[in-house]
Amino acid sequence: MRYCEACKVKVDNPLEHCPLCFHVLSPYDDAPEEESYPDYQGAVRRYNLILRILLMVSLTAGATCLTINLLTGRTFLWSLIVIVNILYMWLAVPIALRRRYSVGFKVMAQAFLLAALVVAVDWIIGHNGTWAYDYVLPFLFVTAILTITVISIVKRVKLREFILYFFLIALLGFVPLLLLAVGLVRVSWPSLVSALYAGLSLVSLFVFADKATKMELKKRLHF
Repeated sequence: MRYCEACKVKVDNPLEHCPLCFHVLSPYDDAPEEESYPDYQGAVRRYNLILRILLMVSLTAGATCLTINLLTGRTFLWSLIVIVNILYMWLAVPIALRRRYSVGFKVMAQAFLLAALVVAVDWIIGHNGTWAYDYVLPFLFVTAILTITVISIVKRVKLREFILYFFLIALLGFVPLLLLAVGLVRVSWPSLVSALYAGLSLVSLFVFADKATKMELKKRLHF
């Protein structure tokens, strides 16, 4: 097979000149071109190498802080705060970066992880969770509800796509009220604000949601 540079056509005939323009034909190699796909295995190996390096850095940082903390002989284990934050990073960052997780799941997971982080830090400091229970958890859950509401408005995402997560995040707003009821909360007004905002969010959900959205929620909750 030959090729005409002028006409940009292939000539399947043992001719020396193009039958259209009589231009001299050039040899044409019809062998399949080498596939130019990205080196997937190479990318995976580089990703795994970076992941291992970060893991070693995290383990080294945690172990170093714990060793220094124990060698100084102080009773306050500040190194545990570093270790807890490293664990939070390894749990929260992958969830935030993975595309297969929905927006609702990411917001709910971050709320759970941040709640666990602040409670753990508060207990390590020695406040026995009161600072976290009194102020951080109520406003954290309010922020989570507000975040998913704003995302649904700004990105114009159909509420039906993450209504289950919206419902579960709204229920988190009542957790501080439960902690107040069992006596773990000393300052009541943040818990009341959280419960009030969560209640208004649930009411607005059932008021403004269409029939298909409500049916989707019932199906997800197996009602």
